[in-house]
Amino acid sequence: MAGDVPRVASKLRRARLMSGALPGWITIRGLRCDGRQGVAAERRAQSSEYLVDISCHADLGRAVALDDLAAAVDIAAIAATVRREMAARPRALVERMTADVARALFDSFAALDEVRVRVEKPHPDGLGAEAESVEIALTRDNAARGLS
Repeated sequence: MAGDVPRVASKLRRARLMSGALPGWITIRGLRCDGRQGVAAERRAQSSEYLVDISCHADLGRAVALDDLAAAVDIAAIAATVRREMAARPRALVERMTADVARALFDSFAALDEVRVRVEKPHPDGLGAEAESVEIALTRDNAARGLS
């Protein structure tokens, strides 16, 4: 009888987690992506490497409770979505690349309620800098209202 108490407590904790009580962040840092960006048309025609940091806010309770990949947000699919969006078309601005990635994440993953995306362009032309970057933080509600 006394041995049943820890098992019951464990089942109760698992049930609470499965009910959506564990918000958390999934983060990928330094994802290498090819993209085409620049103000001049000839610059947009050339592919360059960018480093992308992504943080996605979601309910992790079910994944933690079940310890099952099928219940988790698919990190490999997040990376593939980011790479696909970065390479999709040329853009004039890093700001637009960053916003497009954020929108693509919301479009592809219903479980996400907030994303932070940072696109870094190593050795940008004319700056004499190691890198330049743009970071956007959006909730699903903000993205639905104003990101086109």
